[in-house]
Amino acid sequence: MKIVQSLWSKPGQKNEATKFSDMNKCGWLDKKYNYYSWALSALQFKKFYEKVELVTDKDGYDLLINRMKLPYTDVKVVLDDLNDYHPDLFALGKVYAYGMQDEPFIHVDADIYIWDKFSEQLEKSSLVCQHKEHGKFHSDFYTGIFMEMASCFDFYPEVLDKSINKYGNIISVNAGIIGGQNHEFFKGYTEKVFEFVNRNIKHLNKIDVRLSNTVFEQFFFHALAEEQGETINYFFEEFVFFWNAIADFTGVPDKIKYIHTCGALKHDKHIVDALEYRLQADYPEVYYNINNLIRTNQI
Repeated sequence: MKIVQSLWSKPGQKNEATKFSDMNKCGWLDKKYNYYSWALSALQFKKFYEKVELVTDKDGYDLLINRMKLPYTDVKVVLDDLNDYHPDLFALGKVYAYGMQDEPFIHVDADIYIWDKFSEQLEKSSLVCQHKEHGKFHSDFYTGIFMEMASCFDFYPEVLDKSINKYGNIISVNAGIIGGQNHEFFKGYTEKVFEFVNRNIKHLNKIDVRLSNTVFEQFFFHALAEEQGETINYFFEEFVFFWNAIADFTGVPDKIKYIHTCGALKHDKHIVDALEYRLQADYPEVYYNINNLIRTNQI
C-alpha cells in the first residue's frame, strides 16, 4: 500500500499582508507545531511503509524537502496548478492528489501519526476513511453548511439530495485518512468535486468557504460512493469522539498506535507540548534542524 500526503501551500500563506510570523500556522497554536507535525507524521509513516509519496507545489517542495529534508520516496510538484483558487478551499489540494493516483493508496493528513501499519483488512478495502460522521451533532453541523451553499449556488450534484432524502439527514465521513484499492473511483470523484467548485466560483463570497470543504470533500464522497454501490470501511468502526482518546500521547507506543491531532486539538497546549516532546525524543536531528530553520527565519 502506498501512503500519500499533500501540501498545497497557498492556504497557509493567504495573502501578501500576512505577517511572516503568522504564515504556515495552518490551524496550529504556533507555526513550529505545524512543522513538528509534518515531520513526525512523515517519519512515522516512512518507518512502517516502503512508499510514502508527497504531492505538493514549489513552496511545499522547498519547505519539506529542501529545508526540512523529510524522507519521502517520491515527490510530485503539481499543486501550483491550484493557485488561482480561493485559499480557503484547502481540501482541493488533497482532492487533486487523490485523483492523480494510479495504484491503491491511502492519503493521510499531516496531523496523523502511527506506531504500527494499518490492518491488512483496511488496506485491502475498496474505499477507506477514518470514521463515519453521522448522528444529530454531525447532521446538524453539515446541514447548516449545506443549506447555505444550496441557497447561494447555481449548481450542486443531485447525488447530495438523494443521500439526504434516503436517510432524512446528512451522513458523511472524516477524511483524515482516505483511499483504498479502488483508485479509479477517485478519478471520477475528483473530476466531480472540481466541477462542483468551478461552477460556483462567483458565489464563494456568499458562504463560509472554509466550512464548505466538508461538503465538497467529505459529504460528497460518502454520497457518491453509496450511489455507485461502493462499500467504505473505516479505521474507527464506531467512533466516539473524545479528545483524549484520539490524541493520547501518554499511551504511545505501547497502547496507542494512531493519533490524529485534529481541529481544536491544535490549540491544546498539553497536546502540542506532547507532540514536540515526541519529535525531540524520537528524531532529535530533525527537531533541532527545524528549530534552527525557525531561529534563522528560513521557514
